[in-house]
Amino acid sequence: MSTLERTSNPLELPEILTRVAYYLSPWEKLPSRFSGQLETEFKPKSVLACMQVSKLWHQIMLPVLWQSYSGHYFVKAPLKLIHKRSPFFRYFRSFQGHEGPYQCTSLVDLNMSQHSKTSHGNGIDIETQNDLVAANRDLRKLYWHGPSKLVPMYVESLARLRRIDDLMLLCWQGHNGQLSEILRAVAGTVTRLGLYSIHGVAEGALMVDSGNGIKEQLVLPHVIKLAYRINHKESSGLEELVRCCPNLKKLYIIPEVTYDMTRLTKNIQECCPNLEALTVKYVELDDEDFVALLYGCRRGGPGLVRLRMNVHGLSDALTNAILGHSATLQSIKLDVRTYSTLDVKNLLRILMECRQLWRFDLQGCSRGTTADLQSVLKSQTWGCKCLEFLGLSISPPLLPVLPVGDNDGNTTEMDGNTGDNDNGEGDDDDYSILSMESVEQTAETEEEKEARLESKAKMLASMGWQVGKQISNHHEGVAKKQGQEDVAAVVGLVEGLERVKVVQWNCVRYERMT
Repeated sequence: MSTLERTSNPLELPEILTRVAYYLSPWEKLPSRFSGQLETEFKPKSVLACMQVSKLWHQIMLPVLWQSYSGHYFVKAPLKLIHKRSPFFRYFRSFQGHEGPYQCTSLVDLNMSQHSKTSHGNGIDIETQNDLVAANRDLRKLYWHGPSKLVPMYVESLARLRRIDDLMLLCWQGHNGQLSEILRAVAGTVTRLGLYSIHGVAEGALMVDSGNGIKEQLVLPHVIKLAYRINHKESSGLEELVRCCPNLKKLYIIPEVTYDMTRLTKNIQECCPNLEALTVKYVELDDEDFVALLYGCRRGGPGLVRLRMNVHGLSDALTNAILGHSATLQSIKLDVRTYSTLDVKNLLRILMECRQLWRFDLQGCSRGTTADLQSVLKSQTWGCKCLEFLGLSISPPLLPVLPVGDNDGNTTEMDGNTGDNDNGEGDDDDYSILSMESVEQTAETEEEKEARLESKAKMLASMGWQVGKQISNHHEGVAKKQGQEDVAAVVGLVEGLERVKVVQWNCVRYERMT
C-alpha cells in the first residue's frame, strides 16, 4: 500500500513534510545589538515543537534541526550527542566547539577559524580539521585559518576538492609550489578566492610547467572575485596573482605600504579587462599610488562600478582620478583620515559628476565645520539623481599625544585635542556627533528630553523623514542626542532627490517615510 493510500493528510507525506521543515529553519539572521552586523542565531523552538507531533515528524525534522553546526551554540551539548548527529551536518562552523572526531561526509560549507584552548572548549586540532576537508570532497565553500604557528598547507586534501566554489585560506606556509598545486587543482570550479598571509610563495611560484619544460602563467579562468593580503617579504610571488584571473570583476586587497602598486596597476591593465569593483583596505597609500591605480583600472576596462578605499584626503589629483570612472561608478565608500580640513568642493564634484551613483558613503576624521560642509554641498545641484543612500560620518581627528615641559623642565604628555585647534577655533566648531544644541541637553529632565524628541520627530515627519532602526544600542543613544537643527540641515541636503531612502549622519540612520 502506498503512502498516499495510507493517509489523506498531506502533512503525513514525507516529501511535503520535508518541504515544511525547511521553511521552519532553526537558524535566523538577526542584527547584533553590539556590532549591528547580521549574525545567525539558533532559534529551534518551532522545529522542536514539530518533532513532538509524531514519530514521522520527528524522523523528518531531525536532519533539519542538525543541518547546521556552530560550536558557539552547541558547546554545552554532550560530545556523544554531537558525534551521533554529525552525519546530518551540512554547514559546519567549528570555532570554540567540540574537539571531534566527526562523521561528516555531506558538508557543503566548512568554516574553521583559528583554534586555541578556551573556557568554552578546546576547538578542533589541525589533524581533525584536515580529516574534515578530506572526507568532504563536495564542499562548495571552505574558510580555513591555519594555526598560530604556521604549518605547510595540506595539499592532498585541498587538491581533491571537486566542487569548491568559494575558497579562503589564511595563515599557512605555501612554499615549494604547494599553493600553485592547490590552485591548479581547483581552477576548474573556484569563482571566489581569498588568500591572507600565505607565506613562502616565492617569485615565479605561480608559474606552472606546460609539459614541454616551458613555464606558463597559472590560469584561474572562473575567478571573478579575488581577495588577498600580502606580506611582500614573505610572499612576493602573490604580486602576480591578478595575472592568473583574466575574468576578474572584484578585487579586494590589503597591501603593505611598500607594496609595488605600479606592478599591480600594470597587471590589471594587461590582464583584467572586466574589473568593476576595487577595494583597498587598512592602508592609506600615497595619492600617487591611488591615482595610478585608478587610471590603470580605467585603461584596463570600461570603468569601475564600485570603489572603496582609505585615503588621506580628497586632493584634486585623486578626485580627478575618481571622476575618470564617473560614467560607470554606482557605489563609492571613502574612509578619510587627515588632520587637515576636508576639501568639500571635491566632495561636491563627485556628487555632481557621478550621475550613476546610487550609494555614497564618506566616513573618517577631518577638520572642518558642519556648517561649511552643508553650505558647500547645497551650493550646486547634484548630478546623482539615482542616489538612494547618503552616508556622512565625519569626526574631529584626535591629535597625537605630545610631550610638553613643566616648570621644572620635565616633560609630561598632553593630548593635542584638548586645547584649541590649529586654526585657533575651539573643538565645538569641528564636525561632531553632537552640536552645541546637544551639549546643552546634559542637564535636561526626562520630561524635557521627551518633549525635545517629540519635537524632533514632528519636524522630521513634516519633511517626510523619520529616525530609522539603529544597528546598536550605542547608535540609538547617539540618535537621541543629535540636535534637531543639524539633523534638519543634513536631511535637507537630499531635498529634490526623491530616490534617496536613507541618510546616515554620523552613524545614525534616518529613513524616508513611505
